[in-house]
Amino acid sequence: MALRKSIYRDERDLHHLRKVFPYVLSDFHCDRPGQVDIELSNRCNLRCRMCWFHGENGVGDRYEGSELTTHEVFSIVDQLAVYTPHIYIGGAEPFIRKDFLTILHYIKSKNMPVSFTTNGTLLDSTAIEKLIAYGVDEVNFSIDGSEELHDKARGKGVFGKVTQSVIKLSEYKKKEARIKPVITVNITITHNLTGRIKETVNAIRHSTGDGADFYRLHHLWYVTQNELAVHQSAIKRKLGCAVPGAAGHLLPASCISDPAALADEIMGLGSLPKVTMFPDLQYDDIVKYYSERPRFGKRCIAPFFGAVIKPNGDVKFCPDEWIDDYILGNLRSDSFHDLWNNEKARKFREVLLREKSFAGCNRCSWMYSFS
Repeated sequence: MALRKSIYRDERDLHHLRKVFPYVLSDFHCDRPGQVDIELSNRCNLRCRMCWFHGENGVGDRYEGSELTTHEVFSIVDQLAVYTPHIYIGGAEPFIRKDFLTILHYIKSKNMPVSFTTNGTLLDSTAIEKLIAYGVDEVNFSIDGSEELHDKARGKGVFGKVTQSVIKLSEYKKKEARIKPVITVNITITHNLTGRIKETVNAIRHSTGDGADFYRLHHLWYVTQNELAVHQSAIKRKLGCAVPGAAGHLLPASCISDPAALADEIMGLGSLPKVTMFPDLQYDDIVKYYSERPRFGKRCIAPFFGAVIKPNGDVKFCPDEWIDDYILGNLRSDSFHDLWNNEKARKFREVLLREKSFAGCNRCSWMYSFS
């Protein structure tokens, strides 16, 4: 069994190497990004405990007063349209920007798929109608448990607002006979849910009128103190960066005390209707994911296929502040075309290919998104 698992891991790594091999031969020049995350803002109307911006150890809003204007965003969208990537609107709460719907409309006018995640508290009937009219591809709503648990983490009354948003969007989709946007409920796995996952999913299903297309069990992005130290030390040596933002993921209170029990519980869900997982981990990988280990040995190939644009126009390879001070350049003065394959971009890809990943990459969404 151990040999079979080892071969399986090696096969996955070979698959990743095959995908990036053409770019290695071209001195790490990559053809096009398959996905670009645009963070329109790091502002939010909530203060959720687990958030790496505004949570217990969050970095806060670093871009106050320097966010891209509507027309600057349009210019960036025009540049990206050449590549037709999937656009994901990241950052904090997108509806905090008054021009968010206008930006979504512009992205869709360029025939690019677009999705985003919201806490669901700022949607009104007009916004819901426009999401459907524009053809937005997916809306992810964050719901972290029952009303009691969700409101404890995100604020009193938030559960009622987000579940009503899901219901209204679902009902309007049916009325208009549309299949878009796909409605996904993100349920973040924390120690509060262990032993109650199936019960929680069914409670959310009931509270939203089963209006979601998917209920996604979302593994938590976090780092332990030891992993953080290893992460920052290695990146300082290899890339010359201090990566202070990774500390925003330091959430020891949210760690899972018994990873094996959690793995048993998740594997036992079987074919629960509409339930998915991200990352989609098998038993052994779930145990590893929630066990402290400075390195997983898993390979990240995300910088070969995606990029992140911060609220002020900075272009980076890593989302969620994992390597927050390695900046390729800024779109207020440089074009995306030039930054995508500039010297810093190619150096990053080369270093990451040798290292496979860093300690903070163990629980980063992009490492799993591009596997």
